[in-house]
This record gives sequence, C-alpha cells and structure tokens, in this order.
Amino acid sequence: MIDLLPSPSHVGAYRFSGTLDGADYDRCIADLESRLRLHERIGIYCDMTGFTGITPEAMAKDLRYSLSKFGEYRRFARGAIVTDKEWLARISEFAGHFFPNTEIRAFEPAEHDAALEWAAQVVPLGTR
Repeated sequence: MIDLLPSPSHVGAYRFSGTLDGADYDRCIADLESRLRLHERIGIYCDMTGFTGITPEAMAKDLRYSLSKFGEYRRFARGAIVTDKEWLARISEFAGHFFPNTEIRAFEPAEHDAALEWAAQVVPLGTR
C-alpha cells in the first residue's frame, strides 16, 4: 500500500506499507509526473518503515518507468529514504552512485522530519 503524504509541490512524499502492488505504483507515478510538470527538479521522500515487499507487476512497472526516464534522471534532485532496515538503507545509498545528479540518503525512522526537510532542499541544475 502507498499513502501520499502532505508535502511542498516540489517534493513527492510517500509512505509504503505492506506489499506494493501495480495500482499503488500507478498512483505514485501519477503523483510524480504531476510534480514534474510543475517543476524542473523535484525531491522524493519515501517512508519505507512498513514496507514488506513488491509484486512482480509493480516491479515491472518500476523498471518500465525507470527506463522511460532515462536521460531525465537529473530532474530527481534528492531521494530521502526513511527505513529501519539496514539492508534497505545500504542498497538505497549504493544506488545513488549510479545517478550523478541525484543525492540519495537513508534516514532512521526518528529522523522523518529531517528527511522531508532535506528532500525539499532541491538544488537547481548547474549550481551543485
């Protein structure tokens, strides 16, 4: 399940719980795309503390979306991952090495406010 959380218009904020399915993923992508229509760059906040898995359908949609954004990854300025799972924090931060214009950082659950604030600090292109 995915919950869309209140956030500034340049930040997509989501809480993932249980198993993410295709319909959940569609809602997330629709929200991201609406923010990308308004802003050149956006931040993303994901609370993954209740996340337990992803269906094959959602995984396939994630792959298709990621490939469709190839060449536009610079538009995703920051990704804040809130998790209590060490393996997920490490994977998230490792993935950040593959996106040179995107900062990805993991936060502890108690740091959720700081994580959202950090994700909202979007740096315009060319000023890094």
